Amino acid sequence: MRRIALFFLCLSMSIGLWAAKVSVDVRLDSVSMFIGNQNRYYLELSVPMESEVNIPVFLQDTLVNGIYILERSELDSVKIDNGRKRLSMNYLLTSFDAELYYIPPVHVQVDGEDYESNYLTLKVMTYDVDTTSMEIFDIKPIEKAPFVISDYFLSIGLPILGIALIVLMVYLFRRFYRPKEKLEEIDPELLLPPHEVALKALDDIKQETLWQQGRYKEFYTRLTDVVRVYMSRRFGFSAMEMTTLEILPILKKMPETAELYQSMKELLELSDFVKFAKMNPLPEENERSMRDAYSFVEQTKEVPMAEPSAPSDTHENETKDLTE
Repeated sequence: MRRIALFFLCLSMSIGLWAAKVSVDVRLDSVSMFIGNQNRYYLELSVPMESEVNIPVFLQDTLVNGIYILERSELDSVKIDNGRKRLSMNYLLTSFDAELYYIPPVHVQVDGEDYESNYLTLKVMTYDVDTTSMEIFDIKPIEKAPFVISDYFLSIGLPILGIALIVLMVYLFRRFYRPKEKLEEIDPELLLPPHEVALKALDDIKQETLWQQGRYKEFYTRLTDVVRVYMSRRFGFSAMEMTTLEILPILKKMPETAELYQSMKELLELSDFVKFAKMNPLPEENERSMRDAYSFVEQTKEVPMAEPSAPSDTHENETKDLTE
């Protein structure tokens, strides 16, 4: 008898331990809500890892009469401790009738054994309505629609894109389009050799006696501008857009200007001091600057090649006598 009693005791303990490994639980986000609001219903199971589970799926539109299912989630499985796994899914619910609802337990089969969850109650409440007033209230406040950029692309994006393309086309046109210059629009001075234009400009500066009147900045600005324009036309580099420190190395490397490097260095540096440091140079410095400008143009001007001369009459006569 003792052996039989011990056997049944062990059997009941093993059954209890197995049952402890299986749990079925349901819950709600809230046990009460107002009509028209939404609530979420959760179903969770904890079972051994290798168990076969049969979970009922609410395919109809109602959980119980009066509680409507708006959406269903997929079944989710997560491994937990002690060789078990957790299965879960949820439903989004709503109701439009004020009542206390009884939600019966969910029946689940695990390895052929039936298990059931706890039961729930959901209280759906209504709003207090003043029947003496004719004012109408919304069940829920108006929700603001989410911002979706595609909704605004046609009305805002396309005009902005069109304006950007027009601006780009105008920029490219002005940047790369160069209309052919008409002959009558060309500055006549550009048709003359660079040294002739420069010498004429230096003569004009000399006749205006600028530095003698104390107009030092104007004198050196015009003087160096003449020299820079001459350098640009004569040697082909943009001296007007370059600083003194950028011009001097070029002059030092070119064979035509290497011997005049020191005088140009003194002229350009003195001009920078006058224009930017408001220096008042001495009269002999002004005269030397004028001479250096003339000398630079005269010594670097491009000399045209001499045309071959026609044979003289004497030479023709000598040739004729020899022939006779």
